[in-house]
Amino acid sequence: MRDKYDNFLHRLNQYRLRLNMTQEETSSELGITQSQFSKMELGKIIIPYKVLALLMEMGWDVDYFITGKETRQNTSELNLLMDGVEERYRKELLSAVVWFLEQGINKCVLDISFETKCEIGILKKRASEEKFESVLYEARKIAGIAQIPMSEKLGVNIKKYRKLEKEQLCPDAELLLRIYEETGCKPSLLFNCINVESLIINDLWNDITPPVRKSILSLVEQVYGFLKS
Repeated sequence: MRDKYDNFLHRLNQYRLRLNMTQEETSSELGITQSQFSKMELGKIIIPYKVLALLMEMGWDVDYFITGKETRQNTSELNLLMDGVEERYRKELLSAVVWFLEQGINKCVLDISFETKCEIGILKKRASEEKFESVLYEARKIAGIAQIPMSEKLGVNIKKYRKLEKEQLCPDAELLLRIYEETGCKPSLLFNCINVESLIINDLWNDITPPVRKSILSLVEQVYGFLKS
């Protein structure tokens, strides 16, 4: 895990340099001292959730730091369509959207990643269940891991893990890395709980080819028209 955390820090450092930002400028935007940020970037202090959340608010690609895969920042045509859907039809339509997206992924992606499976699973739960659990709970269930084994995999006691799952505690960078390793759940899904569905739709959409996207949009519009009729 130390090697993976070092890789995380390297990506963070290179990203900052790519933005042509000094440690002083970055720490100033974060509201901490340059010395504190330097210790975080060197791995002397584990980067806390609050700092990662602020970096995300600044537009930094925190998912990339954890996963090593750059996030494509865009709003998909499918999300634009969903944004205009009347609330009373949204849940039923989302069920259809999940199915279409899953079929699209199966058509367009040869080797479906752990994180894609996690995202599809979370979206399915959001479409089928009335009461949403925390994203961490959903990701753990999708991975098929019980609470105690999960706490052991994350290196925390069960009491602390249950607080993490109930969102009474926030995971630091090292825990986020472990969560990603075990479940495929990316930090953005844990940071933006309100926008989970939109984030996942955008992510899955990026892996689908334009012709299949066009078919999905047409089918979703037809289902929405049917629901309203």
